[in-house]
Amino acid sequence: MNPGAADAAATRGTWIHNSVEDYLRGLKVIPSEQYKPYWKGVPELLDTLLQGSRVLWSEKPFNQPSWAKYVGDDGVGRIHYYNEATGHGYAGCCDLIYMDQNADIVLADFKTSNGPYSLRFPNKNQKIDDQMRKALISGVFKAKKTRLQLAAYKLAAEACLGLKITKTQIIVTTAIEEFNTQVFTFREEEVEKDCESWLQVLKHYYELNPQT
Repeated sequence: MNPGAADAAATRGTWIHNSVEDYLRGLKVIPSEQYKPYWKGVPELLDTLLQGSRVLWSEKPFNQPSWAKYVGDDGVGRIHYYNEATGHGYAGCCDLIYMDQNADIVLADFKTSNGPYSLRFPNKNQKIDDQMRKALISGVFKAKKTRLQLAAYKLAAEACLGLKITKTQIIVTTAIEEFNTQVFTFREEEVEKDCESWLQVLKHYYELNPQT
């Protein structure tokens, strides 16, 4: 365990999230030397990704007055999900919801990472060093975990905001030049499978914690 590294990663992640929110609201972002490698390419990525799109939520409602009730006294936007039949529920704060140029509603999550994310394990014949191979293997598990997180946010966002989310997206920024920014988009069929997996995780949690 390395608590110092975990704290540093959490602080970095908070900075990136706040900076994305500022950038989307038209504010100038000036990263410190420490965060420059993680911010490199992010403005250009956001400009490309959101071209012709309409932002609906960025850490909290974005020009959506009717959703103001989901913002707490601390200024944080939170959404929740509750199933009356099972008694299962949770709450959280999602990063970004936008309507793309095809009128699809996309729910995205920002991640900063010391290594790349990946949807597949590296091929054993792939010519990469051991450190990168380990990073890509770790990246597969990071992506799987984030997909479940996005599924949870999708269900909560649909319950609270009355939206139909058809795509989810992982946006990753690293200090590695080769993987400076990564975007993984999941379409409706994949998202539905992720939701099924998340609900199983939720069910299992309540089975282990019946008094929660």
